[in-house]
Amino acid sequence: MLSSTKPAAPSLFEITLGAVLSVVLGAVLAASYLAAQPVEQVRSLPKEPDESTVYYVTGSSRSSLGRQWLRKKQVLVEQGAFELEFNEDELNTWMSSSQAKPDGEEESGVFVAKGLNFRIDDGQLQLGLPCTFSLAGVTRDVVVQARGGFVRDGGAYAFKPAQLYVGTLDVARLPVVGDFFYDRLIAAQEIPEDVAAAWGSLSRVAVEGNVLKLERR
Repeated sequence: MLSSTKPAAPSLFEITLGAVLSVVLGAVLAASYLAAQPVEQVRSLPKEPDESTVYYVTGSSRSSLGRQWLRKKQVLVEQGAFELEFNEDELNTWMSSSQAKPDGEEESGVFVAKGLNFRIDDGQLQLGLPCTFSLAGVTRDVVVQARGGFVRDGGAYAFKPAQLYVGTLDVARLPVVGDFFYDRLIAAQEIPEDVAAAWGSLSRVAVEGNVLKLERR
């Protein structure tokens, strides 16, 4: 005689776990979609910005206005008190000069930065990092951008973003994801030892108007 048994009904735990996993998977897919979306790259914000659009305004890098960066860097790394002001042209000219690679040398990997860009506006510093993600045969151009100011942290000043975007995804409220991209944003530029030592001795770092102010007393 044949006998049949009915499959056991799923438990409350299994139903709850399935629902949670579905929500998490949906959130991951949604986040991945937003991160992969291109931002609107503009030279200046429109008079009436679209609230549904994430803009990326690049900072100016005119060498004619940034030629003083080398003299100011020398003052920064020397001993003694000073008050310095850097505009975005000087910061970007400095970065472009130190990011140059030998002919034929190219970066490779999952996360490839294309060059850090500074913008200073209305008392906030913006760090912009156009980059390329390559994973499982899929390549996407993405802009990582952060806006904020500086706070005292462990005896030295550190940049603290108030906003952090990967593509059109706001990751400032996602601690693990936000920390991952923030670390790569900061690591996009290798800091020379003399500049790092000088930075640790600063008594004041502030973004005021359209300049970055550095002081050592």
